Amino acid sequence: MTSTLVCGIDTGTFSSPSYVAWLQNRTFVLDLYQPGPDRLLPEKPFAGMAASAYALDAPQGLANLGRKRRHADKQAKTPTRVLPKDRNALTEWKLYRGLIEAGIDIFWGIRERGLCTVVGLEQSSRQLPFAMETYPRYLLRRLFPETRIPSKKKAGAEYARVFWSRIRSLGYSCESVRTPSVDQVDAMLCAIAAESFLSQADLPAGTVGEPPWLDRPGRVIREGYIVAP
Repeated sequence: MTSTLVCGIDTGTFSSPSYVAWLQNRTFVLDLYQPGPDRLLPEKPFAGMAASAYALDAPQGLANLGRKRRHADKQAKTPTRVLPKDRNALTEWKLYRGLIEAGIDIFWGIRERGLCTVVGLEQSSRQLPFAMETYPRYLLRRLFPETRIPSKKKAGAEYARVFWSRIRSLGYSCESVRTPSVDQVDAMLCAIAAESFLSQADLPAGTVGEPPWLDRPGRVIREGYIVAP
């Protein structure tokens, strides 16, 4: 394994923090940051070292015009079963509005400002890190298909304990915590997705969805991939 640095983000909203897991040489460094229009991505913890990829648990965009659900959401069984048709509809949206808004604004913003190459959207640039969407629960089904997934709301401690043990069994470690929280485990899983993307010549085997495209008049990305090993 190389010394490449990747980042996994269990995305919150623009009014709640996001949990961050930096991953290098199979070792996690955990952090928090508050995303917003002027702070789309977390600050790197290591001076002089750039991240090669970011994987976020947040929708990068909306469904294709005329559809209510993205193919990626259907295939990965995400909770965002229905999405607003455009940004105007989002202003009166209730279900997962904060997460959807953060996701589409972050992905649109990092592409518009030239901070990252969004996976599948355009040709990669060696000067820019990759940014991709992932989904922790889908990752768990891919990585540990025989393990029952406890409810994060009803059995959060069990969820964190069981899957931190499973993650460590793959050779990963974290010096800063003995048992991470649910959100920290999810951020770690996102980082593993970013790592798996960089280790492949093409999209990892578990990737689902359709290629993203720019809806320029609507200032939003449409469809997109959920990346998973």
